[in-house]
Amino acid sequence: MIGQVSQQKTSKTPASRTPQKKIALICTAYRERYHADVIATKFFYGFPTDDGVVRPRVKVVSMYIDQTNPDDLGLKIAARYNVPIYPTVTGALTLGGKKLAVDAVLFIGEHGDYPFNRFGMEMYPRLRIAEEIFRCFDASKRVVPVFHDKHLSYSWLDSKWIYDRSRELKAPYMAGSSLPLTWRNPPLEHPIGSKISEAVALGYGDSMDAYGFHVLEILQCMLERRAGGETGVASVQYLRADAMFAAARQGAFSMDLAEAAASTIDIKQKGTMRQHARDPVAIIVKYRDGTKGTVLMMYRYYGLRWAYAARVNGKIVATEFLLQDELVDNKRTPKCHFSYLGLNAEEMFVTGKPLYAVERTLLTSGILDMAHRSRAAGGKVIETPFLDVRYKPLEIKAIRPSGAKPSGASLMRWPPNELKSLYRTQAKH
Repeated sequence: MIGQVSQQKTSKTPASRTPQKKIALICTAYRERYHADVIATKFFYGFPTDDGVVRPRVKVVSMYIDQTNPDDLGLKIAARYNVPIYPTVTGALTLGGKKLAVDAVLFIGEHGDYPFNRFGMEMYPRLRIAEEIFRCFDASKRVVPVFHDKHLSYSWLDSKWIYDRSRELKAPYMAGSSLPLTWRNPPLEHPIGSKISEAVALGYGDSMDAYGFHVLEILQCMLERRAGGETGVASVQYLRADAMFAAARQGAFSMDLAEAAASTIDIKQKGTMRQHARDPVAIIVKYRDGTKGTVLMMYRYYGLRWAYAARVNGKIVATEFLLQDELVDNKRTPKCHFSYLGLNAEEMFVTGKPLYAVERTLLTSGILDMAHRSRAAGGKVIETPFLDVRYKPLEIKAIRPSGAKPSGASLMRWPPNELKSLYRTQAKH
């Protein structure tokens, strides 16, 4: 079954098949291994999963690409699948007409060449593009579901505007990282209402903007299931190196949770975190209800891996959030955590109902902005009374792998033969 396009379902994919919805693809850039590739290309070819390659139930009928080069993959994909590229967001949404003419919007505002703000965050034009989407909705007196990849914006104020506008228009909206939808080894999902007092998530990457967001989404997708639901964040602090370890000694976060999370990773270095840490980073999040949450990035100890641990009813539980890249000798894998992200977006496109709360990503977007501000202020605690984001996790089950590790078509090589001629390099993402 590996590499074959099939009608097989993931463990959560609905059995029913409906007529294909028309999708507008809006992205900042569409090059090899960019988010537009690892997400949107699957909406053309199919979604490689543990259960086979699942055919899309929707059809991309238009594109808008904010930045292009003559040899970009997005241009080749559009030509291969006969999809018109419009010069404006509105044109892609209206198919060149005057009113909204698609059934959903896939919005990928990651990658491209954009300026950085004073805090070192790349200013992707997510607000500008979202505003144009909403303006088209308003003028057409009709809304359709929108999936918005990664954080809502680099700025809390922009993120809040996008969220508020989507709520005002009553547009089904879903956003965020692929990490909450990847494999967990061992499988771990807190029952809704769990008594969680503290949690720690581990991640990697030199860019807090690009990679820190993913670790925050791991933390939040787990903590939102605690008793009482989410009530918001009271403060955020960024620390690094010795200041981070000093904070742990003073009780800001628990190193035993960090070690428990790392214990799920099989490639970590021998010894302790302290022995192998080189310029480690912590984002310390104090929640309004007293819960403590911490993101750590010290990957020289545990490699390019992700993990999580929490204290629940006084006991520690932990899991690794596993990607398939580490399991395949050829690093050009299909990055199937994005398959599951795409399947969740597709399900919302088909049903009109989000599978998880957009408030999760609203909150993580705000935390990330405040972490950058704390870093710029030399590790100052940033009080955040405005991050009073309140929500409860949806009862709908998100589409995730049922196994603890990737298998089947999740381990196929990429690109498949059908698309190989379109790819120019074998560069790693």
